[in-house]
Amino acid sequence: MTGDRTAVALTRTESDTTASVDRAVEEALDLLGDPLRDVGKGDRVVIKPNMFQRKPGFRTSPELLLAVAKRASARGAEVFVAERTHVLKEILDGSPLHRYAQVVSFDDRPLRVVQVPGATSLRVPVAMPDLVTDCDFFIGAPQLRTHSSVVLTNAMKNLVGLFPGFTTRIVHMAGVEESIVDLNLLRPQHLVVCDAITVIEGNYPMAGSTRAVGLVAASRNAVALDVTMAAVAGVETWELAYLRDAHRRGLGPGDLRDIEVRGASVAEVAFKLDRAPVDLTPPREGIHIHADTACEDCRRWLAAALHLLRDELLRHPGELTIVSGPMERLPEPRGAMVLVGNAMYEHREAGVYLEGCPPRAIQTAGLRHAMGHSVTDQERTQFRVPSHDGPDTEGLPWPAPEELI
Repeated sequence: MTGDRTAVALTRTESDTTASVDRAVEEALDLLGDPLRDVGKGDRVVIKPNMFQRKPGFRTSPELLLAVAKRASARGAEVFVAERTHVLKEILDGSPLHRYAQVVSFDDRPLRVVQVPGATSLRVPVAMPDLVTDCDFFIGAPQLRTHSSVVLTNAMKNLVGLFPGFTTRIVHMAGVEESIVDLNLLRPQHLVVCDAITVIEGNYPMAGSTRAVGLVAASRNAVALDVTMAAVAGVETWELAYLRDAHRRGLGPGDLRDIEVRGASVAEVAFKLDRAPVDLTPPREGIHIHADTACEDCRRWLAAALHLLRDELLRHPGELTIVSGPMERLPEPRGAMVLVGNAMYEHREAGVYLEGCPPRAIQTAGLRHAMGHSVTDQERTQFRVPSHDGPDTEGLPWPAPEELI
């Protein structure tokens, strides 16, 4: 027996209807021995879903949020459902959830400047919404998704959305993997209720598709939940650098054998998630890839970008040189040059530069720009060109926050 704090409950739901999801959530919480027992009258409870995209299905189930919120409200708590953009307000407009919780955007909240304890990437003070720092009980409500850079996103990575608006860029600049763990140190989740009713698979966040799975998972430990759901989805824990780091830093178990799975077994609910592409083979001659020294996240990002832009790369009449990873000297450029990742900073004047470790999905616009394709003013803010090569981006409008993934 692993004990209540590292147990994970797995329950099936027959459909995505309100009644069916409510029963699955109730069963999962019962299997954990009433994890809301620590919530008292007047406590401030924050539920953080993954709900910043308008695309149907690419969001935490509103029915799951309703089930969790009404149970927290029944304890006499002041309940908030909060996310980093205003999109969740649009999605939840008219939802019965409003009977039990206030729906708010972190963009509208006062900020607290805080130091992350024991941070390895986010080592400078960061600004967090007051709800995040001041709440009495924090609940994560992620949607299980594949991810082109970090392989899988669920309970732990959901906390990247604690940064309001445009500031999620900080995580990519500091390094995503360790920043995920830093954020979980800053704001531990008292409870996670995972939506695997519908999951996202494929080349997400550059593309991706929905898949009905019909599963709800819950735990009082985010690491335990992510280790378990990785096993359910056919992903090995060792493939997830942020989980290895979280275990090293004492945030939770690093192996399924150290977790007590209650309800359905992993074998009973297991499925094979369709993962993002990882092949770095150029789509044709004339596309030159130099990424042998790149970190795994940047290599995976680049493979996903090549897959997304395959047709455009095949039609491009010229050559293209794409470079990623630390190197003292750049290869001889053939055609336009694109520099991918933070390790390329010292060479940033050599071509189109996409910063981040890894860059974000929207920064694929830099590859399109290098091929001579038009990009929007908003996309133009997401990459750098040599200072002698074009106008500055000052004054250009940034993309909507929900597009910054």
